[in-house]
Amino acid sequence: MSGLFGTLNTATSGLKAQQNALQTIGHNVSNINTPGYSRQRVNLQTNIAQQLPGIGQVGTGVQVGSISRMQDQFINNQLMNGYSTTAKHQSLSDTIGQLEATFNEPSSTGLANQISEVFNAWTYLGSNPEQAASKTMLVQTSETFVDTVKHMSNAMDALKRDTIQGLDKSAVDANSTLKQLEDLNQQIWQASVRGYAPNDLLDTQDQLVNKLASQGNVTIERDKYNRVAVSMDGQNVLDANSRKEIMAVTSLNEDGQSVLSDGSVLDGAAEVGQFVVKAGADNSTTYTPINLESGAVKGTQEALAVIGDMQKDLDEFVFSFASAVNTIHSNGGEGRAFFTVSAENASSSIQVNQELRNDNNLVVTGKDMDNRIAGDGSRAQLISSLKNTPIPSGSDWYKSDTMTIDNGGKGSTLFSKYNGMVTNMGIIKQQSDNMLDTQEGLMALLEQRRDSVSGVDINDEVVDMIKYSSAFQANSRVLQTLSDMLDTLINRTGV
Repeated sequence: MSGLFGTLNTATSGLKAQQNALQTIGHNVSNINTPGYSRQRVNLQTNIAQQLPGIGQVGTGVQVGSISRMQDQFINNQLMNGYSTTAKHQSLSDTIGQLEATFNEPSSTGLANQISEVFNAWTYLGSNPEQAASKTMLVQTSETFVDTVKHMSNAMDALKRDTIQGLDKSAVDANSTLKQLEDLNQQIWQASVRGYAPNDLLDTQDQLVNKLASQGNVTIERDKYNRVAVSMDGQNVLDANSRKEIMAVTSLNEDGQSVLSDGSVLDGAAEVGQFVVKAGADNSTTYTPINLESGAVKGTQEALAVIGDMQKDLDEFVFSFASAVNTIHSNGGEGRAFFTVSAENASSSIQVNQELRNDNNLVVTGKDMDNRIAGDGSRAQLISSLKNTPIPSGSDWYKSDTMTIDNGGKGSTLFSKYNGMVTNMGIIKQQSDNMLDTQEGLMALLEQRRDSVSGVDINDEVVDMIKYSSAFQANSRVLQTLSDMLDTLINRTGV
């Protein structure tokens, strides 16, 4: 259409386009503090021109071609991987920090101090074998040592249970996130097939993908409708047509089989804390293990392994400690053991011999097993030397006939074994903290780069607001001019 009415349509299209642009700016400003929001821009394009014979093409105005999100997919992918790596080190650091609190070293109430107190009590007994108070002090100090060990054992058991429950909850959270993504895929598809750009839905989708990536490293693929397909360790857990359930192994039954949180038993072997994905139909009992490389789940799984190693090391130390004291106190099995302990679960089973608790005069102090040699504290002194005397593995290091220790220059001291445990745990914590600090610095840089592309800058929005409002006013003036022209044409011309 040409003429005044054609020009009227042209100006009207300009008004509508600038109005849409201003509405988009208002949407940006309204969401300036909304987490995960990506700023939007209106892409304007000219309408199809009108062909006039003898004149050529005459413009017919403007239209909104699209409203696009300002995104850099490369940065988004880096952030997704970064969230996964950061969450791994954060989870590992937090759990190992709780484990460190269980050991509480160095401190006056830690096990290292209790070990020293026990050996100091043996030293004092060796110097005062005739004093009943010295034997009482030894038994009481040893009971305090036993209580400390059991407290540590119980605390680690509780931490292990809590960690396993945390992994089970992570599986529940992952399934919830996948369900939200599945519902979102449907909404995005419905909008896309109608020709709409579901920008706000895509922002929500990105947030859910990053949340899932924080739990475990994922691979994301998008189809032409922007629906996401999610894979973990090569196992597809979500696509446009299906969603699979993730579960965690929470225990082992009496037969050593892996048991899931819902009571299902795996056909194959899997460690406690392992993630698996249900394969096949809803009633299927076939599960495929998922081996994650990063994410909070991976960090928690590594922490669970560290807790298990520390429990094992503590059991080995306690058994070695009790066995070494018992070997000398009983003269190689000839008399009473000072401690009662089992090789399995030593830290939870150790006790001061009940007979000695009932009658501490039965504590052997000298060479004679019945304490018939007055003032002899040589055996107690030998036991006190275990603190700094290397003890080799095996049981042939103690010579009962001469009451001496023959270590052949091999082995390690009981005190160094415990210090080694604490040191190894500290190294793991320090490495995790260092990695976390480095990763947080990288994430801050990536988020800054993302914000420079996707974040809302109030100054930019104000500049665009002025630009589009000025264009809106100009188009209004065109309409006003056209109105005056039409008034002249209709009311002031003719007969």
